This record gives sequence, structure tokens and C-alpha cells, in this order.
Amino acid sequence: MRKHTERNRRLTAAFLGGALMLSAALSGCSGNTPSESPTEKTRERQASAAEHQLDGLRLYLGYCFICHGQTGRGDGPYAASLSALPADLTDKGYFDRKTDREIYDFISKGGIAHGKSIHMRPFGMQLTRQQIMDIVAYVRVLNEERPVELEKKSGNTADDIYGMSCIMCHGRDGEGDGEISRKLGIAIRPLGSDAVQAMSDKEMNAIISGGITDTSRQSARYMPAWSNSLTDEQIRQLVAYIRALAKP
Repeated sequence: MRKHTERNRRLTAAFLGGALMLSAALSGCSGNTPSESPTEKTRERQASAAEHQLDGLRLYLGYCFICHGQTGRGDGPYAASLSALPADLTDKGYFDRKTDREIYDFISKGGIAHGKSIHMRPFGMQLTRQQIMDIVAYVRVLNEERPVELEKKSGNTADDIYGMSCIMCHGRDGEGDGEISRKLGIAIRPLGSDAVQAMSDKEMNAIISGGITDTSRQSARYMPAWSNSLTDEQIRQLVAYIRALAKP
């Protein structure tokens, strides 16, 4: 009986030892140590989040800036004309109580659907699901009052950026007939006009980068600064895009 028990102990020890060796071998074959995998996944998630926040910023400046303002405090150039002030997107206490889904629905369905301001229009038929999600990601940045880190290697071309952020005011062909300009009655000079094309590249670069704050000109107040959302190279590409709109 004693011999049989000893034999069982040896078999059990051999089995456990083999199992541990197999586990170690399989871990080695995976190519990642347990400590490396979560770190790599965290980096990927952070990079993805930064990309969506940056796209959200570009969309925000194109669609939301006129009411909510450059910093999201509800002080955009059109805010004073509204019967109800736009929401302060930097109100962390308020937005901490809102889920991403609730913010998404508000942007998608508009204010009336939620018993709020009629001035908050629904964007669900105009923007894609991903675009609205990107704006939600940027709203989170605003209510936490932290800057978006500019991705220097962003893959957006001038054509992408114009369609994402400039078309709402300047129109598809740069005629100044975008949806915002039409609805608000803003007179925007066509980008292909002699007056715009007479500007130097340096002047155009400065306007795109820093916006226009000339309050004596109504249309000028609607041009935000893009320096925090576009790289220097992308701004140069936009200048070239505007040059291509010149009238023959």
C-alpha cells in the first residue's frame, strides 16, 4: 500500500511539472509576455481615441462652433441671436451624468426630440454614425477642459478636411453657399473670387490658422481658428485647394 501511494505521488508530481512546462511553452509561443500585451492594447486604444477626438474637433468647428463657440462654452458668434443660449459643453458636472449614448441621441435627433432648444438641429440624416460618435468623443474632451493632441501624421487630405469642416459655410464648390451661410443669411465671398485669390499664400495661411475676429464684419466672425486641429502641412494643402478654385 505504501509503495502504491508513493507511486501515485510521483505520477502526480510528473503530471503537474509537465503541465507547467507546457503552459510556459505556450506562453512563449504567443510572442507576448503577460505584461506586454495589456500595454500594447492600451496604446492602441489611446491612439484610436486620439484619432476620433481629432476628427471630432474638425467636425465640431465645421458644424457646432457657430453656436457653441471655439471652446464649447456656448458663446459662438450666433449664440447671441438665439432665444435660448446653447449648452455649455465644458460643464463637467452635467456631462458626467450623461452617457455617450445620450449625447449621441441628442446630436442625432436634435433638441426638440428631447424637450430642449429648437435651435439644436438634428444631424442624424446629415452625418454618419461614426462622425456623430467622433463629435461625442470631442464633447467629452470639452467638458473635461483638456486639449486634443494634434496627430502630426494624420491621413486626412485637404479634400477630406474641406468636405468635413469647410463645406458647411463655403459650400461644395467654394461659392459661399453652404448650409450655414444660407440659413443664417451670411454673405461669404466665393473662394474662387478675385478678392480671395489676390491674397498671398501667407495671408490665407494666417486666416485658416488663426481664424478671423473682425467683429465689424458679420461673416468674418464665423471663421474659427484651425491651428489646433490641422497640421501646418494640412493648412498649406488647403491653401493649394483654394487656389485650384480660382475662376478661369
